[in-house]
Amino acid sequence: AQFDLQVGATFQRSLYDNERKWWEPETPEEEALDQVTPSKRMMRTPDAYAYFVATYKPLKDFAATLSGNYTGSMQVPHEAGFGVEGVDRFSQVNITETSPAFFELNAKVAYNLAIYADLQVELNAGVQNIFNSFQDDFDTGAGRASSYIYGPGTPRMFFAGFKLKL
Repeated sequence: AQFDLQVGATFQRSLYDNERKWWEPETPEEEALDQVTPSKRMMRTPDAYAYFVATYKPLKDFAATLSGNYTGSMQVPHEAGFGVEGVDRFSQVNITETSPAFFELNAKVAYNLAIYADLQVELNAGVQNIFNSFQDDFDTGAGRASSYIYGPGTPRMFFAGFKLKL
């Protein structure tokens, strides 16, 4: 049996020298939308990020892998949108939101079959984002802020596949 573990982490503070706003109003109408607080923090830069990949091979042709990513909370710009009150979800003002931290856990199993001397097929299956760690406050409607996105790129996803190895 063989076991392999990879781990990594980054801890940082991404700050500007001086406070700044990610949006500045240019008209009196835009002034009414402005609730952006000046900050030294850079947008969309978490202070903590970590990952791990653990692979266990109890047999020559079988492997089980467990992996995960942790992304700490971060400041995210949320632009004002428009829509139908009570139907669409959107921000009525420009504001800086604080995202939650996310932990994404994935699992995969794989088995290699020898077809010919020079040809193998790997059969695999697994689950990505097991806990369905995903942004739950997307804007909706025609006037949504399409840039208001953070966190893992996909919800929970089951997969199966094969790979030809020459």
